[in-house]
Amino acid sequence: MRSILMIGNSLTSANNIPQTLASILDTEVIAITRGGARLAEFSNEKTRTGQRAREALSSGDFDLVIMQDMSHLAATNPAAHVRSVAAMSKLARSHDASPLLYGTWGYQVGCPRLEKLGMTAEEMCELMSVGGRRAANAACVPLVDMASIAAQYEKPEDLYAADGIHPSEAGSLLIANRIASLVEDLLASR
Repeated sequence: MRSILMIGNSLTSANNIPQTLASILDTEVIAITRGGARLAEFSNEKTRTGQRAREALSSGDFDLVIMQDMSHLAATNPAAHVRSVAAMSKLARSHDASPLLYGTWGYQVGCPRLEKLGMTAEEMCELMSVGGRRAANAACVPLVDMASIAAQYEKPEDLYAADGIHPSEAGSLLIANRIASLVEDLLASR
């Protein structure tokens, strides 16, 4: 494998997930992130993040693009999420890189942002998983469905940082390991 490009926001950069993934897979992982960014920005040539993503992809050095969207978009605006994943997948493929979707989990029980969204943690988790699968299926990309994984975790509270949104160090390690496992499966099937 040449290298991996990870794009997303603070849910990608938290606790050095790209570096952890690089160590697990023993490959170079380049991250282009911006806190609060939506995936649509990365495929839009008119944004700075979009320009950075295109410049990186133009190097031709990437076998894989791992993409991550806004923390709640798959649940709150699944149609926009589908469009964003499709656009970024198309851009990755146009540079001979395979896209992979890292679907984030919902917010932790008790997170104040859940009330603003008008849903429970369980509802958000289910909507994140469904929205992620819908986007991945529409774009024909593999999905790391962290919403489903977190829902089955024995102590999900251990996966979250104090804000109830971002991953803790343990959560980041779980994310990196799940992404690495899927990447290894994909490589083995080639």
